[in-house]
Amino acid sequence: MGMSLLRIKSTVRRDRLFLINAFAIVLLTLLGAACEAAGYDRYLKTNTSKKRTHSLFRQGCMVYDLTLNMPDKWLIPIMQLFAQLIDEHDTFEDVYGIV
Repeated sequence: MGMSLLRIKSTVRRDRLFLINAFAIVLLTLLGAACEAAGYDRYLKTNTSKKRTHSLFRQGCMVYDLTLNMPDKWLIPIMQLFAQLIDEHDTFEDVYGIV
C-alpha cells in the first residue's frame, strides 16, 4: 500500500492511514469499473487486445489523473456510472455515510 518506507510510532495513526488508503483503493477501483462500463477503457490501453490490459484500480488511477482535462462528454457518463455503482452497494451507505 505504499507505506513500507514510513516510520509511524502511533499504531492508531497507522491504522487510520491504512483505513484511508483502503477507502481510496475501493473508490479508485470503482472509478475504473465505471470507465470500463462506459467503454472508455479502450482509450487507456496501448494495444488492440480484447482482454483487459490494466486492472480496474490502475484504470481508476489513470481516469482520476485525466479528469481535470477530460471533456465533459466523456466525464459525465463516467461519473454517472460511478454514482450508479456506488448506489448498487448497500455497504457504501453504511461505511462512507459515517465519514
